Amino acid sequence: MIRIGFISYQNQPHDLFPKPRLRALLAEAALQGAELVLLDRSSWDRRQGLIAGERWTPAGWSSGWFSLPDVVVVKSGADDDWQELDGWIRRSRPVIADSGLDKLAFHELLCGSSLLPHAIPTVGIPPDAIDATLMAVFLEHGSAVVKPVDGRRGFGIQFIHRENGDGETGSGNTWQVQHAGGTIRGTLSEIVDHVRARIAGRLRYRRYLVQRFIHSVAVDGRSADIRVHVQRRADGEWGVTRAYVRLAEAGRFLTNISQGGYQGPIDGFLSVRRNAAEAAELGNRIVALAMEIAKLVDATKPLPLSELGIDLALDERDRLWAIEVNAFPQSSLHEHARAEHMIGYAMAVARGTTGHERLAADRAP
Repeated sequence: MIRIGFISYQNQPHDLFPKPRLRALLAEAALQGAELVLLDRSSWDRRQGLIAGERWTPAGWSSGWFSLPDVVVVKSGADDDWQELDGWIRRSRPVIADSGLDKLAFHELLCGSSLLPHAIPTVGIPPDAIDATLMAVFLEHGSAVVKPVDGRRGFGIQFIHRENGDGETGSGNTWQVQHAGGTIRGTLSEIVDHVRARIAGRLRYRRYLVQRFIHSVAVDGRSADIRVHVQRRADGEWGVTRAYVRLAEAGRFLTNISQGGYQGPIDGFLSVRRNAAEAAELGNRIVALAMEIAKLVDATKPLPLSELGIDLALDERDRLWAIEVNAFPQSSLHEHARAEHMIGYAMAVARGTTGHERLAADRAP
């Protein structure tokens, strides 16, 4: 029986997954003939080749010492305190180590590739030129988004719009900024002051960017984007696990479920204003772009990725824009489908049948 180990260098074993995901993984491991072990980063013995962990038994969770599993799935990067353990694991066993790209790195990757037409105009905000950068982008695009470069599940995002205008950029003198604290209106200078006040202190330890706002909406006017969750299958190839539309609350812009957003089937979203042929063609374009993005991001990594959540916007002209990629996407409505492919790919990596294995020496940090 193949043993699959999961480890995080930031969380305790039972904090690795939401309970529904853990149950789905356990069930799928049983169906595919594997054993799942949650590894404990704090207790290991390199000389004996053992590491502490927990596994599920008919009597419940059982703690003990285990030989390193046949394949180890690393769920977070190792900081300096855990480099020795991480190096030992990577030298000793096949490893799946998902990691993403921050929003600026992703933008730069798109701009240097054939996917440049899908890159949203984006600028990093330098701490010594906040006002000038914000002012220039706001005036150029009329509508913009300010957000942290790292993933925050929608937290810290500010939406800026010019009011009383025609179309996306507008022509009036009144501006607004919307964020979790509410909506503020004022002159351009006042809005720049407000945005700066919310990010200036944080720029000491977190990077921010400002980018053009893409008008991507559902038929009822609510903000919408498309999430495509892609995973590797047992043959090592990418496939779509689930593609769906995310909708914001009326009057808001954030589509994240953690911020009150909703999920829905993508087919209905695409077909509302389009005939069946147009909707099908657009659906094919969405899948094809997601696959291209997955392969592009994967090529930057020392080890193959197993999954990505790819976020796309669709404007009024049916142009697709790439928003970001997430290494650890949420999957509250498709945990079992996710588990099926996660376990299947991990077992294939353990067997060495995917064609993606690296020599042990190459895996060492």
